[in-house]
Amino acid sequence: MTRISAKEAQQLQAQGAVVVDTRTEKEFKAKRIRGAVLAAYMEKSLKDVAFNAAQDDFQAFDKVSLDKTKPVIFACNGAECWKSYKAAKVAAAKGFKSVYWLRGGLPEWDAGGLPTEGG
Repeated sequence: MTRISAKEAQQLQAQGAVVVDTRTEKEFKAKRIRGAVLAAYMEKSLKDVAFNAAQDDFQAFDKVSLDKTKPVIFACNGAECWKSYKAAKVAAAKGFKSVYWLRGGLPEWDAGGLPTEGG
């Protein structure tokens, strides 16, 4: 998994990477990165690098059909949100080859004046 900035995420998205928003459906509908797909990460485990993925629910990811050979970017509500970090780790464990983590999430994307939709 590679940590990237919003600008880097935008460049990867322009090259065909899929942005996966791991927030709730309500948050996703209100405002999201333009072109992002929703795969809500239901978090029950600790907000820690040593989290236990088995305690969480990321079944939504299995419903989004993504090519494991194509780049995928995970985003949520910024540095204090762990959902995208955990989702990226789970995706890498599932065999995705190019996994990126937009740590700054929607707040960084939005602050950079990058395109959003929803609301």
